[in-house]
Amino acid sequence: VVVGGRLYPRKGLNIPGIDLGTSAFTAWDRECMQYALEHGVDAVGQSFVNSAQDVIDVRTSAAEMGFDPFIIAKIERASVWENIDEILEVTDGVMVARGDLGVEIPIEKIAVAQKTITARANLYGKPVITATQMLESMTGNRRPTRAESTDVANAILDGTDCVMLSEESAMGEYPLEAVQMLAKIAAATEPHRIHRHFEFILKPQATNYKPSTVDLIAGSIENIFTSVASPAGILAPTFSGHMARSLTRFRLPVWIIAISSSQKTCRDLMFSYGVCPVLEKTKTEPEDWAARARECVKDYGLKGTCFIKAEGPSPDHPEINHKMEIIEL
Repeated sequence: VVVGGRLYPRKGLNIPGIDLGTSAFTAWDRECMQYALEHGVDAVGQSFVNSAQDVIDVRTSAAEMGFDPFIIAKIERASVWENIDEILEVTDGVMVARGDLGVEIPIEKIAVAQKTITARANLYGKPVITATQMLESMTGNRRPTRAESTDVANAILDGTDCVMLSEESAMGEYPLEAVQMLAKIAAATEPHRIHRHFEFILKPQATNYKPSTVDLIAGSIENIFTSVASPAGILAPTFSGHMARSLTRFRLPVWIIAISSSQKTCRDLMFSYGVCPVLEKTKTEPEDWAARARECVKDYGLKGTCFIKAEGPSPDHPEINHKMEIIEL
């Protein structure tokens, strides 16, 4: 024993630098999945994901139950770097779980690891959640430290889609104040996010990622965005949410109104930055998109002279080609 201490039951075990050769998805996880299905859970997080197969195991098990949750891969192992791209290809979102990650890798490397994961997730259009010790001092204090406030702001500036509280709201003395403070910091920081350009998905260091047709449409919208006078927002009719997620990577300073007939898609899109999902009661698309755009301006208090609309084929409308148009208001 080098450093002694008390061992407590039901605690996680970290062995840095050692591959245990076990699957991240366990029999206990499957039981939890069944519970999630029975209670209408929308999203599940898989801990200690090490490869794409771990995510596939979760999705396969869920499908066998007739369950289709939004799957979040928790990035907590040092060995994940070799497989990060393949994980991003199959997962719905990722979480930078800095608690266990900070045990698996040297603490001085956490900041760069967090930024790297966030950038890769942004590239793939997958929502990324930054978690653990965001406002930890508020577990017992009414106000956070300056360092914590800066930590939250920097995560947002780096491109995280979500910031998450843990102990602060689960067992802290000031859960409401912690949530309010997190929202306050986010609201003050978001206007200063950097608008990314189309080259973001075509960088030399991003050669493992192959842009799809949807990506090219989204990139075209980004390219014309600065040339259009006062756009009020972007209309993105979608069944799967792919178009909206592709657009959100550019961090455009307007809302992406994602109209979908799928309740699941609308709920899943709540994880993505800058997306306002709207559930369409019928599967029939409106004939007059200009009228729909004006409704959005009125309903959401938007300002601008036009809307940019982007859409592609869906299960309900496979005949639709990928297209983009500017709707004058």
